[in-house]
Amino acid sequence: MKKLMSLLVVFMLLAVSITGCTAAPTEDIPSVADNFTIIMQIDNPNMTVNDKRKEIDPGMGTVPIVINDRTLLPVRAVVEEIGGIVEWDDETQTVLLGYRNDVITLAIGNRTAYLNDTLKMLDTVPVVINGRTMLPIRFVAEGFGFTVEWEEQTQTVIITGEKKR
Repeated sequence: MKKLMSLLVVFMLLAVSITGCTAAPTEDIPSVADNFTIIMQIDNPNMTVNDKRKEIDPGMGTVPIVINDRTLLPVRAVVEEIGGIVEWDDETQTVLLGYRNDVITLAIGNRTAYLNDTLKMLDTVPVVINGRTMLPIRFVAEGFGFTVEWEEQTQTVIITGEKKR
């Protein structure tokens, strides 16, 4: 019986090594950690991500600002933090943001934007300040399905959602 069990174990190990079958990595299994909260405050170069403090734009001191009653952020930090992509086209001054199956396209100084293939009108224009692209956070975050809250008293933006898997 012991020989049979030993042979069975050896056979299974060989089968796994030949076929490449392994257990799924734990990062693919949904967990509470897939939910996130990002907190940013006007004129503060730091953000809090799930209770961990991080610089928004390491070494640059970039801060969220308010222009025309709208909060603009250097959104690269937010989009990359949740697993999205950010691409910049210097020639056209256009930023492309991707998350899950959604794509947002915005151009500096232009009130029109695209959420996937749908034209949207922004209530404020994206700008470049000190070499950093500042985008309207509510449009971007809600476009990706996140919740955005604004706390007037503390001048704080709170973004919550679920990370890309």
